[in-house]
Amino acid sequence: MIDCKNCLPRHYGLFCALKEQELDILNQYKITQTYRKGDFIFREGENPKGLYCTFSGVVKVFKTTESGKEQILLLSQGSEMVGYRSFFSNEKYHASAQAVSETTLCFIKKEGVQKVFKTSPELSFVFLKKVCEELRQSEEKFTDLVDKTVEQRLAQFLKMIVGNVNCNNQLPLSREEIASIIGARPETVIRVFSDWKKQGFIATKAKSITILNPQFLEQ
Repeated sequence: MIDCKNCLPRHYGLFCALKEQELDILNQYKITQTYRKGDFIFREGENPKGLYCTFSGVVKVFKTTESGKEQILLLSQGSEMVGYRSFFSNEKYHASAQAVSETTLCFIKKEGVQKVFKTSPELSFVFLKKVCEELRQSEEKFTDLVDKTVEQRLAQFLKMIVGNVNCNNQLPLSREEIASIIGARPETVIRVFSDWKKQGFIATKAKSITILNPQFLEQ
């Protein structure tokens, strides 16, 4: 089991400012589990029983349309919580969460989360800040879909996903999944990758990608 006191990703997440006594509570009510690629963490319609925190790897949160197509809502990486909105609103999960690479998550039972929030009232303000930041990011994502080109959105995605130390230059998502995230057509994503490869910006092999010219991601 991962000890919260020695967890590096924790310092970048919701529980970054907890004291030793509060970390002891988390450890008491927490279990750590590793998921293989393709394993579900939870499914749409299930009842939340606690909080999931990503220690390593990548988790996709998605909804399935009536036609059976996946619409990816977000990717969760190290230190981020998964499914917390349904947990705190006491609702069923509105989406499913699935590991897209080998992923280690810490699950904190409901009783433990409640105890920590009662012990550390200031945690509520930290949580409120996180919710506001995610709302801002959602607004920015909507603006990006309108104002930015596919190339710009794809470059932004690469900066995020390849920057994850656990990815090791691997793209754990298919071209169709990437297209879903950035709001583009799969064939357009394939074309852009092909153009970048011809220009010497990237090198690809299967699902691995090497950034040969990082400056192009800033354009």
